[in-house]
Amino acid sequence: MLAFAPSNVPADLEMAAAAAAEAAQAAPTMSGQALVDMVHLAPMMLIGLWAIIDLVADAFAHPGTRAHQKALTMIGVVLALVVSISQFGSYEYDGGVEVFSGFMVVDQFSILLDIGIIVVAGAVIMFGNEYCRAHRFEYGEHEALVLIAAFGMMILGHSNDLVALFLGIETMSIAVYVMVGARWNSRQSPEAALKYFIMGAFASGLLLMGIALVYGATGVTGYDQLGHEVSTVFTKWGAAQPYVKVIDSPEGVPASVIEMARDKVAIGIAPAALLIPGVLLILGGLLFKVSAAPFHMWTPDAYEGAPSPTTAFMAAGVKIGGFAGMLKLFVGVLVIPRLVEPPYGWGSVVLWLAVLTMVVGNLAAVKQTNVKRLLAYSSVAHVGYILVGVVAAASFYGDRPAGGYIPSADEAEWAMAAGDTAVASVVFYVLTYAVATLGAFACVSWLGRDKKEATSAHEWSGLAVKHPGMALGMTICLLALMGMPPTAGFFGKLFVFRSAFEHSDPTLRIVVVIALVNSVIGAVYYLRLIVSMYFRPPLERDIGHVSGAGAPVVLAASAALSLLMGLGANAVMQRCELAAAGFRYPVGEAKADRVDALRAVWEQRDAEADAKARGQEEPTAVPAGGPEDAAADAPAADGADGEAIPVEGKAAAPAPGGVPRGPAPRGPAIKLDPAPAH
Repeated sequence: MLAFAPSNVPADLEMAAAAAAEAAQAAPTMSGQALVDMVHLAPMMLIGLWAIIDLVADAFAHPGTRAHQKALTMIGVVLALVVSISQFGSYEYDGGVEVFSGFMVVDQFSILLDIGIIVVAGAVIMFGNEYCRAHRFEYGEHEALVLIAAFGMMILGHSNDLVALFLGIETMSIAVYVMVGARWNSRQSPEAALKYFIMGAFASGLLLMGIALVYGATGVTGYDQLGHEVSTVFTKWGAAQPYVKVIDSPEGVPASVIEMARDKVAIGIAPAALLIPGVLLILGGLLFKVSAAPFHMWTPDAYEGAPSPTTAFMAAGVKIGGFAGMLKLFVGVLVIPRLVEPPYGWGSVVLWLAVLTMVVGNLAAVKQTNVKRLLAYSSVAHVGYILVGVVAAASFYGDRPAGGYIPSADEAEWAMAAGDTAVASVVFYVLTYAVATLGAFACVSWLGRDKKEATSAHEWSGLAVKHPGMALGMTICLLALMGMPPTAGFFGKLFVFRSAFEHSDPTLRIVVVIALVNSVIGAVYYLRLIVSMYFRPPLERDIGHVSGAGAPVVLAASAALSLLMGLGANAVMQRCELAAAGFRYPVGEAKADRVDALRAVWEQRDAEADAKARGQEEPTAVPAGGPEDAAADAPAADGADGEAIPVEGKAAAPAPGGVPRGPAPRGPAIKLDPAPAH
């Protein structure tokens, strides 16, 4: 029998009442916080909400009203796009905002990728519905599946936890599996879906097993804590090394000391033994999603068998989501030197996989006569180029000076700024690649109808004679994928290769040279298709094309954007730099300071340019002591174009890509249109 002291009963009741009152007060607060978090995630919430609306609308629709579902879906897409554009550049998100108790984060990086994903989803919806109708397999769930997959991609950009990473990957993948196999009147589509599903399930298993091992080694899944815990794991591993020697040479050592050494080794070595395989398994799962060699084998079959709009969505949208997840985890968190550099580092592994990916993709594409398989292997090659930028960013962030040399504050700042620039280059490349790929597959989707597509290269002969506008748009997109100036594809490669070449590691520079050679090889198969369109006689029989304006509009917009983003590459790169500023920093004031410093550099540069344009620039006053005294009295940091930017404290050297190496004054931020001022 349990007995309670009578004197304790009132105290216990009082404590219970206080706890109940606190819980009652906290409930509305928690629900209110959830609503606030949803407002920060408004674009993603709108995409998810509209997916549900589409499913409900389809339940009450009949074949005659399904055409209206496209208009209904585009309303939601446009709303989400407007909201995301209004968020990007806002001062509120300079330092990032944690939502759902740190499970996800909203910052400039995630918002910019939201814009890219929403644009891809909207473009696919514009011509996907018409394609399905023309090839007689129209189904009402198409728009909802596109939005569900886009919702998963957006989770990857906002992820701040390993669980969020897995949820985003699976939400995206399951919807895409269904879309690949949705063409029920073609034998290739179900076959492609089955291959993709089996390989995707295997990759998901790798990813989940890796997450479990990393959690077992560190005890956390949140990115903010994970970086610290990974460092702790390697600290324990280093502390256990002297005890390993005791176990290896136990002669003359007391048994109690040997037993203690075994305990120390178990405590120090076991976490590292779990962590390293876990990191590699997660890496393998993400490399599968972005189609990197040797995980690319599903790509040509899935791209060829899937409906062409779905192929466009996989080639553009899935790449954005996959690289968002990879950047957030591997470049943002797992960049301590032991994890980046040999012999345990993933950076050296990914670097040579990048070489393998670009070589396999280009050499296989040269042999292709099927346009969809050609573009599939082309996408594999582009993944290799992008991975070079990923490794460059991680190498800058996780660089460990040799010989115990301790870098100065300026050198550490330079490395951080160079890493930010490399991340911005990757974002620029991924977005510009997505634009050009959308246009190319829009043209592939448009050419053909009634279960017959012009997938063979010879069927594109003379397209410029019959449809000069479509041929011109396709040519611009192919030139952008080739990397021909002045298209955006040229600047995408230029920024990525420049970031990698500026690193002191000779291996990275060798890989850049290999990538340049591969870019030349890649021009062969793009030019072959262009030659077929312009310099081959047209076929006698007309294959036909999809009726409707969706594909021509998407192709025209993609071609125009490929040119405009190339001609305005500096402005686009500036926005990518804003998204990448302080990428390595967690949410907080330090991250906001880096964004403010970048804004201050732009503001002063623009002010000086305006002064020069108005002819109001005044000559610099030189103190009586001469130029040497002027330099001593006026320290400065070099800006993006080499101009002197005053800073507090000391001079700093220029950083690659136009990001200042040293501290910059914190002042009023420049407003990036379109974005609201706060």
